[in-house]
Amino acid sequence: MLGLHVRNHDSRIARLRQDLLQAGLRVLLIAFITTTLVLTPPAVEVGICFVILAAYVAIVGLWTIWSFRRTHTRASTRESITLLAIGCDVAVISVLTVLTGWSSPESWTSNVLRTGLFLIPLIAAAQLDPFISAMVAIPTLGAYLAVALITQSENLEPWESILLNAVVLAALAGGAVALSIIQRAKEEVIGNLALQRTQLLEELVSLEKRERQALSERLHDGALQYVLVARGDLEEVETSSVVEVGRVNSALTECSKLLRDVVRELHPEVLSRSGLKAAVVALADSIADRGELAVDLDAHTWPDNERSAADYVLYGAAREISTNVIKHAHASTLSFDLQRADGTALLRIADDGVGIPDDALERSVQSGHIGMASTRARILACGGSFEIRRKSPGTEIEISLPLS
Repeated sequence: MLGLHVRNHDSRIARLRQDLLQAGLRVLLIAFITTTLVLTPPAVEVGICFVILAAYVAIVGLWTIWSFRRTHTRASTRESITLLAIGCDVAVISVLTVLTGWSSPESWTSNVLRTGLFLIPLIAAAQLDPFISAMVAIPTLGAYLAVALITQSENLEPWESILLNAVVLAALAGGAVALSIIQRAKEEVIGNLALQRTQLLEELVSLEKRERQALSERLHDGALQYVLVARGDLEEVETSSVVEVGRVNSALTECSKLLRDVVRELHPEVLSRSGLKAAVVALADSIADRGELAVDLDAHTWPDNERSAADYVLYGAAREISTNVIKHAHASTLSFDLQRADGTALLRIADDGVGIPDDALERSVQSGHIGMASTRARILACGGSFEIRRKSPGTEIEISLPLS
């Protein structure tokens, strides 16, 4: 949900920037037309020209109010209004150019106004929509050629000049379409990266919450129960019964073992003291001591007491994967294969259980269990690879991670 809100917020910010850029370019276009009519006014029809300009200013004002006050406008409606507004841009310049060209062929008003069409592809490109840029490019070029054709005899402009300007306008329109495509692709990449970052943060927050809950449950259902039993037996110890003393000693022994396992899993001292190989050996021994699985470990290529920046990530992955095997795989054997070669760590964990479905990670995330998904995200974020292979029977997970 947070990722959706962030993406919607980023989309609104992007649209606001596009609208600001379009509004700025239209203000520039209005200033250009006004300056042209003031500095090089036509000999006649000046009043009509300013009436058309005033109507255009009103249209731009209405478009601006709509743009900055819209909230939930459908994409098709937004696209239609954008094309309509750009059509007004083209129409105003075309009408003014033809009007001044016919009424005042002796002035430069028509020739100057016609160059305003070169701003239209830029206004369309500000939308960052290749479809809109392409839809605007053709009528803009057509309007330029039509206006030039209509006013050519009055302005006595050579065809060579008209064609060269048309080529420049076509190149500018093509560049606007290309820019829209590049910027749209860039925004999509940035948006996807931002969404992945948000999802990863959500996963980490949720994972911390679930780990705290799991720790609380283990302490409550395990060590705390032994302490309560020992406390009850202590009341009977006052009668000097040897049986009760033995029960208290057994309960406290089990309690200390459980607490030692929890502490070791939270922060394995052996990992910081002796390195990854010793920590994985301790993890394998701990699983084997429970008697639920036969555990096999091969780490002969890993140097003793070797430490690297990848130790904690790899150990966390080994712990998470083995926990999943114990809980869900219904396996009888579990094997660890830890290797090091050419500055890369390779960890394989395999079992002979029921196997893992292809969409297991996606379904576990949807159901709120993100331990394995977070493990994979950490491995990939560190520049490694995380592969799940189905065996017959069982599953093999292979992790490759640069030691640096």
